[in-house]
Amino acid sequence: MTSLYDHCNVDELIAQGDAAPGVDVRQLQPGDTLVMRTRNTSYTLRLENPGRCVGRGTSDGKHVTDASSMSMLGATLSGRGTLVKVGWILLGFRMVLLIPGRELLTTPVEFLSINGRPLMLASGTH
Repeated sequence: MTSLYDHCNVDELIAQGDAAPGVDVRQLQPGDTLVMRTRNTSYTLRLENPGRCVGRGTSDGKHVTDASSMSMLGATLSGRGTLVKVGWILLGFRMVLLIPGRELLTTPVEFLSINGRPLMLASGTH
């Protein structure tokens, strides 16, 4: 499966700026459920405290096998030591997730749904 990240180089992603499709998790409601699919794994996060991007999460991968506390730090292009857009999930960008005992850097997000509704691509959302 190809992704948005496969078709853009880093300069093109940076150039998208505020038009990159995504969601500010801090603007959601307690109980909202996010499903984020990356190249390798699908993550599910049920928000308990959206303002802090905290909830209970799980995945179908090897890093989060049981429902546990999970915080979504933000979106980044390349990983550790780089700029993180705090509180955001952006298509084509990696996520930084905090799970008990570690920080997890995902592969780029290819799909995002909120309460079962896929993110609709729109420009100028952040």
